[in-house]
Amino acid sequence: MSASIPSSLNNKEFPIPEDFFREEERCGYLVTEKMKKVWAVELDMLHELDRVCEKYDLTYFADSGTLLGAIRHKGYIPWDDDIDIVLLRDDYDKLVEIGPKEFRDPLFFQSAYTDDHYVRGLSRIRNSQTTAIGKKDIGRSFNRGIFIDIFPVDRIPDNLFVRKMWIRRIKFIRQLLRNWAYDEGKKGNAFEKSYRAVLRGLVSVIGYKNVYRHFQNVCAKYRNKETKKVTYVGYSLGKAKHIWERADFDGVERVPFEFTEINIPAGYDERLKVEYGDYMTPVKASSTHGELILEPEIPFDEYVKTHDVREELHKIGAI
Repeated sequence: MSASIPSSLNNKEFPIPEDFFREEERCGYLVTEKMKKVWAVELDMLHELDRVCEKYDLTYFADSGTLLGAIRHKGYIPWDDDIDIVLLRDDYDKLVEIGPKEFRDPLFFQSAYTDDHYVRGLSRIRNSQTTAIGKKDIGRSFNRGIFIDIFPVDRIPDNLFVRKMWIRRIKFIRQLLRNWAYDEGKKGNAFEKSYRAVLRGLVSVIGYKNVYRHFQNVCAKYRNKETKKVTYVGYSLGKAKHIWERADFDGVERVPFEFTEINIPAGYDERLKVEYGDYMTPVKASSTHGELILEPEIPFDEYVKTHDVREELHKIGAI
């Protein structure tokens, strides 16, 4: 095994070309050896996701920057640092159900059901032998290894008023969860603090996982309706650039991605136009995660013991 291959890889036989880790310039952007190792860790997780989805007859699709990279670069956008995946709701729920037993150490299937105080409208596969920490992760106790994002795609009502009311309800439930997990009751004036404290107590009585389960059920309310549009509502909360035609996901294609392959929706062209417009013209942008501490060969629990996370984030301009 080459010394360049990260020791944290789940699959030691994962076929990585010998020259993959070489530093190189792509589209005028320098991709370092360290970032190549981060990519390798993520591609290793993608390889395992492929295995699990094939085993259970689930269909995933590359999404957002990963989909754009697959079409425009046949791999990562040079300045990207993660992989974004979506599944239609039924397949997503099945993956959440079987993920904890299928993704084994050092991999970890992270959701609100498997990791306390992890509040997202999505799940993640993490590599526990690595580190990925952002500003919002300071002081958190959940798994903070390098990850790939997995979003559920839900049908949305065609009626705009009904859609607005539905999204408003989802926003409220999500705020309940965030208030409980992040103790946001400490913010604001005396009334706001009291109000948030009451909401936090309510979630504690009902049970955080029960509230999260309700949140997911509300997001999936229209799963059996033949609506025209879809979105990942629990994450995006109805943003126009994240609302697409359901028909865009009626088929799947397999395309090159770095030294491997990845699934994309057959309707990728319309999907990408909605979010990016002229998506074949490169425009350098920061990751939606903001600046992250990324260490492909240091376990996150070891990193937080030996480093001042806030200081390290300040060094890279994250705070």
